[in-house]
Amino acid sequence: MAPDPGAAAGTDTAADVCLVGINYAPETTGIAPYTTAMARAWAAAGVRVEVVTGVPHYPAWRVDDPRYLEGSSWRERDGDVRLHRVRHHVPARVDLAGRARMESSFLRRALPLVRRSRAGAVVAVTPSLSGLAAAVLGARGRPVAAVVQDLTGQGARESGAAGGLAAGLIGAGEVALLRRCATIGVITPQFRQSLAGAGVPADRVLDVGNFTHVRPSSATRDEACAALGWDPAVFRVVHTGNMGMKQGLEHVVDAARVAADRGVAGVEIVLVGAGNSRDDLVARARGVAAVRVLDPVDDVHYPLVLAAADVLLLHERPGVREMCLPSKLTSYTAARRPVLAGVEAEGISGRTLSAAGAALVVPPGDPGRLLDAILELRGDPALRDRLAAAARRHGEAVYGEEAAARRYLDLLDTVRTRPAATAVAV
Repeated sequence: MAPDPGAAAGTDTAADVCLVGINYAPETTGIAPYTTAMARAWAAAGVRVEVVTGVPHYPAWRVDDPRYLEGSSWRERDGDVRLHRVRHHVPARVDLAGRARMESSFLRRALPLVRRSRAGAVVAVTPSLSGLAAAVLGARGRPVAAVVQDLTGQGARESGAAGGLAAGLIGAGEVALLRRCATIGVITPQFRQSLAGAGVPADRVLDVGNFTHVRPSSATRDEACAALGWDPAVFRVVHTGNMGMKQGLEHVVDAARVAADRGVAGVEIVLVGAGNSRDDLVARARGVAAVRVLDPVDDVHYPLVLAAADVLLLHERPGVREMCLPSKLTSYTAARRPVLAGVEAEGISGRTLSAAGAALVVPPGDPGRLLDAILELRGDPALRDRLAAAARRHGEAVYGEEAAARRYLDLLDTVRTRPAATAVAV
């Protein structure tokens, strides 16, 4: 991101829309790519966009970029998009207290910026409740939209980040804020059902599904392995992205341990990424030859990581059902590789993948069953080909970038033509 020369000159051209979300480029995983793409799509269509966002910290949960090690506020440009970054707390361990401190610190600095913005509409991206609160509380009569990437209250409960009472309070606050939005964009129809059950009017909800933001590599599997220095003789299962509570990756490490106990050779599980559970996974994997935990890779190498896999793995903690549709699926379905999903069959991920025939779905939290599925895929190239083809068809039908850009524009057009909403009585 480049510094904003207009800020230095004191210019303050009113924007058409103020977008609020704690995650934005240069973060390359999670929801940041979609928030960034939404802002850029609006700007490409001639919309004047300003973004209120935080410091890059995800998925490592630390600030490594030297530009943000000192200071509290930065004005930047991302092409035609104006950015105002603010410092916020980044917890070393993402427990309930750490997350609450991060959210409160972002809200404290983001809210005045939203209030001062002269944009005609405000759009927030969740699961940052602080961004949603800043948008709703700072709107001052302007229409507000929310783009729901995850259901925060449901996520706190299903991931185990909060107990029942705390998760219930988080969920109630989330719904109360969403009821004050004129328009709500959801990335999966299942969120529409959950929100309707919580009393959010159905006529305010639009589908704004995510898109594939990673271009697949043209390298063959063996070429990708050579570029990464990986042994091409090994049957390799790769998981990428966040290593947090909701992924339940300790069960994946345990599957590698089961492989060793059974004397299974020639199989490797590679976990690529960062997150608050990474150190625990490294410790758990110590001495287990069939699993490796690797650091995140950049945008250039990520497509090679996908291409070097024999199987791409999605895994969720047992009990995760309605909180999210993992963002990695957009990349996985474009990679021309079969997908193995250790997820709840009746959860959002399980229903989505099963309906498309786009993955081999097995119960989460069962290391032995996960290993059985890996061996089944290793022994059945035709099954791998069928799953890869189905995943690609699903990705092309659902995660096209141009279609996503049109959905972003439809969302903005809708919120700008609607009056500001008031809370819904229930």
